[in-house]
Amino acid sequence: MPYQSQLPFKEVIEASIKDMRNSLSQVLFNLDNTINRNESVNKDELVEAQYEIVRMQNVINQLYGLYLVSDDHLVVNSTDTFVMDVVEDALAGLDTLLKHKTIEVNIKGEDLSWYLDPQLISNVLQITLLNALRYTEDTIEIEFTTSEEGLHISVIDNGKGYPDFILASYEALIAGDPVENVSSQNAGWFYCDKVVRLHNNQGVHGHTKLKNNEGSCGGRIDMLIP
Repeated sequence: MPYQSQLPFKEVIEASIKDMRNSLSQVLFNLDNTINRNESVNKDELVEAQYEIVRMQNVINQLYGLYLVSDDHLVVNSTDTFVMDVVEDALAGLDTLLKHKTIEVNIKGEDLSWYLDPQLISNVLQITLLNALRYTEDTIEIEFTTSEEGLHISVIDNGKGYPDFILASYEALIAGDPVENVSSQNAGWFYCDKVVRLHNNQGVHGHTKLKNNEGSCGGRIDMLIP
């Protein structure tokens, strides 16, 4: 008789990812303490290690999210949420990293609330912030406002901007066209776009846009949540 597993694969994935996230969180906590308390260590190396740990946390989250999307099981639990709380939650795990890389974050937004999934959108924001942190010179801006279309959230860096082939790859990705070079970066963007698109209001779905910012010449990602 062929062997049949008594453990549902979805539950195995959930348990394994939860365990990995908890382990990485503990390592990150210990690393934060070491950076902040010990003056004799090489902080540049530790900060780089911290960046990689946070990045891996997000890779795990988006991997699991994409697994749920492919299985049509990613659920959006929208509640009336203060947008500033979501932004601050996304930034909370990056405080030490931003401080030691001397990157300034400017937040421009109204004191408003919106109907969204705070956990998913916070995760999306942290993925876009990590991407901006990778490319910026020294400043990241987070802007949010509302219009008749919905809630607009933008993450903008003051780096050199994205080359045309990256922008073209992003457009192909969200349009559902084949992408030649699959990477963790475009997988992250794909996950972010999927999460935003799952937010809908009266049949109108959210969307994202990656482009270069005309003002600072850096890159930006814009999100609309209806």
